[in-house]
Amino acid sequence: MRHPFSILVLAFTLATHSGAQELGIHWHPIDELAYPSETLPEVHVTCDQMGWIMAQENWYSNIEHPATFVFSAAAGSDTVTNVGFRLRGNTSRGSPKKSFKVSFNSFEDTQSWQGLQKLNLNGEHNDPSTMRARLSWECLRDAGVPVSRSTHVKLYINGNYYGVYSNTEHIDGHWLEKRFDHAHGNLWKCTYPANLAFISNNPNAYKFTPDWSDQRVYELKTNNLVDDYSSLAEFIDVLNNTPISELPCALEALFDVDAYLKVAAGEILLGHWDNYIGNQNNFYLYERSTDGRIMYIPYDMDNTIGIQWFGEWTDQGIYNWTDANDRALYTRLLEVPAYRNRFTWYIQWWMDNFFTAEWVELRGEWLIQLLNDAISEDTFYPQSYGFDAEDFQNSMQQAWGSHVVHSPVDYTNSRSFWAGIQSEELPSFTPPIVQCWVENPRIDDSLHVQCWTPELSTAEGWTFEVELDADGEISTHDLAYVGGNGHGHAWEQKLPLNGAEDVFWRAHSTDPEGGEQFSPCDWSRVWNTLADSPFLINEVMPINNGFCTDEYGNTGDWVELINGGDVPANTSGLHLSNRLMEPGRWPLPSVTLEPGQHLLIWCDDATDAGPLHTNFNLSGSEDEVFLSVQDEGLWRVVDLIEWTEALPDFSLGRIEDASDEWVWFNPNSTHPPTPNAPNGTPNAVPICLPGQFINLPSPCTQPFHVALPRGTQYSVHDLRGTHLMAGQESITWAGFPVGYYLVTLSNGSLTSTQKILLQ
Repeated sequence: MRHPFSILVLAFTLATHSGAQELGIHWHPIDELAYPSETLPEVHVTCDQMGWIMAQENWYSNIEHPATFVFSAAAGSDTVTNVGFRLRGNTSRGSPKKSFKVSFNSFEDTQSWQGLQKLNLNGEHNDPSTMRARLSWECLRDAGVPVSRSTHVKLYINGNYYGVYSNTEHIDGHWLEKRFDHAHGNLWKCTYPANLAFISNNPNAYKFTPDWSDQRVYELKTNNLVDDYSSLAEFIDVLNNTPISELPCALEALFDVDAYLKVAAGEILLGHWDNYIGNQNNFYLYERSTDGRIMYIPYDMDNTIGIQWFGEWTDQGIYNWTDANDRALYTRLLEVPAYRNRFTWYIQWWMDNFFTAEWVELRGEWLIQLLNDAISEDTFYPQSYGFDAEDFQNSMQQAWGSHVVHSPVDYTNSRSFWAGIQSEELPSFTPPIVQCWVENPRIDDSLHVQCWTPELSTAEGWTFEVELDADGEISTHDLAYVGGNGHGHAWEQKLPLNGAEDVFWRAHSTDPEGGEQFSPCDWSRVWNTLADSPFLINEVMPINNGFCTDEYGNTGDWVELINGGDVPANTSGLHLSNRLMEPGRWPLPSVTLEPGQHLLIWCDDATDAGPLHTNFNLSGSEDEVFLSVQDEGLWRVVDLIEWTEALPDFSLGRIEDASDEWVWFNPNSTHPPTPNAPNGTPNAVPICLPGQFINLPSPCTQPFHVALPRGTQYSVHDLRGTHLMAGQESITWAGFPVGYYLVTLSNGSLTSTQKILLQ
């Protein structure tokens, strides 16, 4: 049994475990200043626009208003100015006790607090205990599900006490970074009616918005620049359209099935009816960078443990939690006998270890003591449903009535009773789903194979090996056990590929009962050599302290590419990244380069500045740049360069354009950095403006003729905006009056306008 005071120790143990990588999941961050689980801190917000925010006509506005945020706890106090403040939620916006969102980066893009960009303060107005959501989060957390941290705070706005609020962690990119290695994959927020039903093979079909909202049903929260829904569409297609007999192999390659069965069992026991299964609502999907699988993440747990607006959830069948036929992730999985057994195993596992009335009572009663005085002073607490201080003090043991049909203790006892009766008999051994993966793409002539088995008390009796098919020769290699903890066990091996261009692999496991699994089921390909492409990384400046500026006068790190081939080539399909595990981080615009032509790209994390500004910066120390492309649907590196330490305004480049040797160019030497010019040019003048893929001479004399790169179009205007002529691939003019003209060049999504003096 878990002691109610063991939460801090448990969280620390999970976060600091030093064994296997375990799918790159860190399970749960340790408690920090923002989330002290055993004390009751205060949040003070000062905002001049509270009158406007609280006016009924503005309840559903998402306009953020400037405010000052102060967090005061036993461990210390922090103040953050110029934060955004607004109402949040759906139906709760109309309640007397409203919920609020604090956004630290609303007015200053880089501002955060304690590694957070957002803070959700929920009023929990329909729960007399104010803690059902928190108990659900803690139960999921203790069981090893990556979920939001949730505590309580006392909220003051403009000096007025607004009562006890839950402080629940906002799910975003920062949330991912605290829980996953290489946390750069796609994250979708899924809200009603997100039933994961098949619509089309076209990924864009899943970017739809319901009539009542301006938010997509499957809203991409990370990597918005790319806005790529292809992996989501593929997952939904496989889930809905694969024959049941073939579903395990097809689905496990794309989705963490075992993790979902674990969460689904937990949500059903907790009575989370406003979730995917019950209400096609309230979940996230995250595409892990480590293995490419999508993972289900639950959220919004306030309607749980006896809050029952619809139905009676204590005795609802665990195998028919919904009567709907459009919840394929639940209904189709339970049609697979092995998945149904694993789901049943998790139901029993939850009830044996985490979802117990004893824990709910102990933890709940302790939280009542922590919150009691603050609730008694909370004038908003009774306003929605008439709760009073006595209702709060008895909330663990007594049902309030109406939508609060059961107390948490009674609900847990009843739900466990019925789930036990409903559970089917299990075989003597119910093997978990083995997951194996490799780091991809590869560039070091090796293959790093990793395998993971969840929720096993022991690794004894398991064996793992990997089969490789390199150049038509199949070899078998044992994987070594590298450790585990209460969440599972891991095996791995790094195997040399001896110069093979690519390799096909699959891992094979045998469990203690002699059962066998392949992961992946079919041979999977990994490239091990650079892709054939005319484009090369030609030069990079990791620290630009003013050597040159962009079109706005800003300095930024930059990378220069070159067409090292013999014919014109287009950059479409290429991607630039400083993370090998995220090769598709920034897609290049479509630009055609002539042989030997350069393309300067600003790595300044300022995509709104133009098509040649990336969504990442470079670091002066221990960083790298990768140019990548997808080859037969798999990522493959085209070119790369790495550095240990860079000096300000020095560039690392090929000694001559497209050559193999790399050198550092000194800005104070006779051979300085040469953006948009041939490397090694003595006393070169930097041409830094992105978009000027050809620099027209100014002043120029008539008759004037210049050839343009293939596919380049031009138009000429005078300074009053009068259009004079247009064409493509070459400009010829004569007989124009002497004076200034504006020439606009465009090639794909790349455009520049130059002011030319015609003599």
